[in-house]
Formats: sequence, structure tokens, C-alpha cells
Amino acid sequence: MEARKENNMEYRYLGRTGVKVSALSYGNFVNSKDEGSQKLTTDCIRKCLEYGVNFFDTAEGYAHGAAETLMGNAFKEIGVKREDIVISTKIYFMGILVPGASPNSVGLSRKHIIEGTKNSIKRLQCDYVDVIYAHRPDFQTPLEETCRAFSWLIDQGLAFYWGTSEWSAARLSQAIELCKHLNLHAPIVEQPEYNMINRENFEEKMRPLYEQYGLGTTCWGPLAGGILTGKYNSGVVPEDTRMANDPISKNFTLPRFFGPTKKDETLRLLNAIGDIAKEIGCTQVQLALAWNLANKDVSTLLLGFSRVEQIDENMKALDVYKKWTKEIEAKCEAALKNAPTTEIDCKELIPLEPRRKVALKADAKQ
Repeated sequence: MEARKENNMEYRYLGRTGVKVSALSYGNFVNSKDEGSQKLTTDCIRKCLEYGVNFFDTAEGYAHGAAETLMGNAFKEIGVKREDIVISTKIYFMGILVPGASPNSVGLSRKHIIEGTKNSIKRLQCDYVDVIYAHRPDFQTPLEETCRAFSWLIDQGLAFYWGTSEWSAARLSQAIELCKHLNLHAPIVEQPEYNMINRENFEEKMRPLYEQYGLGTTCWGPLAGGILTGKYNSGVVPEDTRMANDPISKNFTLPRFFGPTKKDETLRLLNAIGDIAKEIGCTQVQLALAWNLANKDVSTLLLGFSRVEQIDENMKALDVYKKWTKEIEAKCEAALKNAPTTEIDCKELIPLEPRRKVALKADAKQ
């Protein structure tokens, strides 16, 4: 394996566990579409390792298992020591949209959790994963069955921790309390979406779980599927972008932010943060990522790359984050105008409390 670059990475505890993950991490959803993705995956993982990235995320549902195979092949080719990295994958979606798939290849039954995890581990070419996620809630399977199955994986050494992705605060809290009652291993991490545009769930709804249970977070979508990169500030979709060519981005991401009722506000926000980035001397990508990193409830940000060159720009967000100040935070809030606030049952004009918890690096005593 090639020598690492000078390591500027910050490592954070994953919730209240003793394991540390890089503040910026790699997820291979973006480049897992076909067999030609192997070289890109390997090159991206090699470059990320050089920057000190140690957390790598995938899922059985990404290209129906191909993403896990690509990642496992890359680790083998590079020669990564297993103890040097933290690997996570997710269980739920394997049989979705697959003609003739078994009805038990989807969801969170004990059968699919255990069989699916074993198959994921085989594709990743390792003996265990560090974190196994319930990729979505399954309301057709008893919650106790799901919790017992994930706890069993840990007891068998197939995973060290388990977590959830896109679960509601209420459902996740119920699972944690149930595990405590049954003396099972409880979920320790949630994988939610979090970015400058989508804030309410992470900052408002999930916050009690960070404070009460010390829940870790591995956040996806910090650039809102590419919307926050600066490429779309004019309102025109460039022909060489994911938004123009990728079906999921075109049919899901684009309408979310540029639909008839949202386009004007999205463009206002994008250009406002673009101006701040120019003012402080960084790219819009770096500002958006640094803003996420400044929230101390973030354990790590999952990044995806369609080109290896994007990694260099993304990693420079660490420099912006380490110079974060009250002034930059205030400018961002004034531009975004979307901070969730607590609900106060009072007729008096009392200022609402912002829900974002920020660690201001530049103001801290060294």
C-alpha cells in the first residue's frame, strides 16, 4: 500500500462506543452501478486511505450486492489490514425490483438479517463487519424479532455493532428500550440524511437520542446529492452531471430541490452560500462539508465520488472546518434561514433556541 499523505484527518468516537471513525468517510453507492466501476472504486479507496479515511460504508441493496463485491475486491487488491479500517454494510433491500427474487430476500426478518449478513460478508471477503445496519424500518416484522437477530450477529462475532438508517426517532427509541429490557445489544448509530437544506430530522427530531443514548451518526447526503456543489447555482442542469444522466438523481434528487414550489428558494440558498464560500476563500463544496462537520452530533460524513479528483477537494473541507468561527456560523445561518427551533408554548416573544450544536474550533483554547 502506498504511503499516506500528511494526515489532517480528525477521528471521532462512534457514539458512546470506543471505536473511532474518520470525520470524512467513503460510501460507494455512487460508483457501484456496473462492472466497470471496479477501477474507480479501487482508486477512490486507495486515495481515501492516503488521506486517513478509515470508515467505509456500503449496502447489500447497492447494485444488488455488486457494491460490496467491488469494495471487497478493492481492499484485497490494495492490501489493507483489516484492523486498520471500519467497514459497515446495510441489510433490507436485496430482493427489491429483482424479478423472481425470494419473498424473504427483503426486510428485517431474522432469516433475512442473518442470511443477508453472511452473504454480505462473503462479498466483502472478510470475516465480519464492524457495523451492520437495518437499512430501513420493517413494520411487517415484529421489532423484537429484528432486535434479537441483530444482537445475535454480534454474539456470533459477525458484527461488532448494529445500527439503523432512516428510522424515526420514535421507532429507534423503542428499539433501544426494548433491547435494554431484553438484555440485548442495542443499536448504537443511525445513518440519516443531513445537509444545509435538510436539517429538521437530524437537528430537531433525532437530537433527544444523541443526548439520552449517546447515539452516533454516519450522515449521508452532506452535499444533497450534488445540489450543494455549486454546479446548479444558475438553475441549469449541466449535461455532464449526475443530475442529467443518473436516473435516481434525475427522478428523485432533482425534483426534491428544483420542483415547482422549491426551485426559487433552493436557488436563493445556493447562491447565498456560494457568496460566503467566495468571501472566506474556499469552494462551495468545502463550505457545505465544513458546516456539517461543525455540528458535534455528527460522527462522520459519508462521501461518494464519481471521479477520483473530487476527493482532493472534499478533503480540504477539513481545513475550513478547523478554522470555523462564530462569525462563519452566523453568516451561514443568515443565508440558510432554515434552522429548526424548539417549540415554546408561551405567548410572550421569547427567542427560539437553535437546535444545531456547534463546536467552534477557532474559538477553543489550544
